[in-house]
Amino acid sequence: MKNLSKTLLSVALVAFSGMTAIAQDKNTGVIDYEVNAKMPQRGGAEGDGDEQVVTFNQHFYFTAGKGKLETERPDFGGRGGGGGRPGGGQGGDGNGGGRGGRGFGGRMRGNFGGGYVDLSGSKYLQVFSKPDDSTKTYFAEEAYAPAKDAKLSDKTKKIAGFNCKKATVTVRNEEYTVWYTQDLPFSYSPINGLLPDGKGVVLSAEGSRRSFTAVKVDFKPVTANISLPANAEKVTEDQLRDMRREAMQKFRERQNGNQ
Repeated sequence: MKNLSKTLLSVALVAFSGMTAIAQDKNTGVIDYEVNAKMPQRGGAEGDGDEQVVTFNQHFYFTAGKGKLETERPDFGGRGGGGGRPGGGQGGDGNGGGRGGRGFGGRMRGNFGGGYVDLSGSKYLQVFSKPDDSTKTYFAEEAYAPAKDAKLSDKTKKIAGFNCKKATVTVRNEEYTVWYTQDLPFSYSPINGLLPDGKGVVLSAEGSRRSFTAVKVDFKPVTANISLPANAEKVTEDQLRDMRREAMQKFRERQNGNQ
């Protein structure tokens, strides 16, 4: 009887250790998103009807309370990527959050790089490097914004193996159908302002001009560097916005001069 008790205790400890290991694994890994965005043809304007749908992938790495969104260069059907536009560094307008829904899309400017996220502090870290001085990096903090006009639904479905709840959320006058899970030990959305309950991870969202869906959540050690550059200088959101506008203005002037 004594040996049987020891055996049962050992089995219970092994099972508990296994459950703990699984729980720990959920704190580190990568979410792979497929993104679709409507883009104007070269020389066209947004909403003029002459548009194409661009599909590309984004990868959100997370570990130890930090995260980083990286974007693969989209295929523009031969018109070139976003690398020639101002943005530099990890930012541009293609960062991992951004005011007014500049997460995976916004106006799809910048170099389609990525953005850092403070998961522990619930903040996006907008990063920018000036095109004429890529050795210097600036960053501004942006707190997670609560979802506005959120309409919750009783509908649920599984995405990438996770149970998700449905909601309808409006960001900058654009309505999104959102699917989010609360089965992960952190909160995150590629676009700021999409989380209806203020917590959870958005695994799918669809608006009139863009959509993204998680195709895979892989729990594994993260070897990529997801920390801010050591020399990154903190500025305000207004200062960072002014830097971007100045860079865009210089870019336009150079483009006009080459015509």
